[in-house]
Amino acid sequence: MSQNKRKLFIESLTDFQIVNGGQTTASIYFSKKDGLDVSNVKVMAKINVVNETDGGGLDSLISNISEFSNSQSRVSKVDLKARNSQLVKLKQLSDSVMTPSGLKWFFERAKGEFNTKVRIAGTNGNSIKKATPLSRRFSKELLAKYSSSWGDIPYMVKKGGEKIFRHFIEQISPEDRALAIVIDRDYYENLISKIILFRRLEKIYGQGNNSMGQLRAAVIPYTLSVVYMITDGSNEKVKFNFSKIWKKEDIDDDFAEYFRKLMLLMNNLIKNYSVSDDYGEYSKKPELWNKIKNCEEIRLFLAEADNKKIIDNYTVECLNKVSKIVLSGFPRIS
Repeated sequence: MSQNKRKLFIESLTDFQIVNGGQTTASIYFSKKDGLDVSNVKVMAKINVVNETDGGGLDSLISNISEFSNSQSRVSKVDLKARNSQLVKLKQLSDSVMTPSGLKWFFERAKGEFNTKVRIAGTNGNSIKKATPLSRRFSKELLAKYSSSWGDIPYMVKKGGEKIFRHFIEQISPEDRALAIVIDRDYYENLISKIILFRRLEKIYGQGNNSMGQLRAAVIPYTLSVVYMITDGSNEKVKFNFSKIWKKEDIDDDFAEYFRKLMLLMNNLIKNYSVSDDYGEYSKKPELWNKIKNCEEIRLFLAEADNKKIIDNYTVECLNKVSKIVLSGFPRIS
């Protein structure tokens, strides 16, 4: 900033952003594109200049400004975390990484981001929609649900919304930054593979009259948690091979059939082990998951020779710690 005749003038800005007023700014922008004269439009603005702060402090400040100064519409806790540095890294990866077939996924880090991109493109908006259909787009809330389904908390995934998103953010961006998850290409590829897997299960389960039942929102995370339990969640020797899904951008037919049978079983188990007739609500309880994951029916299903063979086809043995150290100095082969 510079001063001239007792007035301050902004010469340059770093990391400039609009905390509140996004709708107003967009309206002015698109009005001008539509040929309307906006030269006399004046908008009062309050500019906060942050001279020195760490990344976490700045994110917290911006979230607080947005939360406490927005009186026109409710700002969700999910939207307030859009600036999280880990989410920014994921956004950068979604903008740059292509799948093996040459496609991209769109991570909508900020609410309404995709529609704004389409509007800005004008006549080319339809081509953007075709290039990035809804099947390859995901929001922050969906990101949290898809990622957290691969774990030991299916009951929390069933709660959805801000609750699972808060858990997800705490996992990838804990207060102790030394414990933060590394967001790199490997993480991103595994994430997209989890999304592909989750959405494939949605299709297998079906909807309406063609569905297995009325518990899809609970059955899918519970089913995925069982597979997690016997792979990544079991020990350090065997890990699920997400690269197989990433390369194919789908799952094999035998694996699809494996999940179909497991979801049919899970649909019945949720009903059989619930102590409430409201199965959907009771599936949010950790007690139900503890009963199901340790039940005899699951043990027998996993012990079947054909089922074990399919899982073995989707797992890889982990390198020992010495091998990891030796290989870490070599470039990643894509």
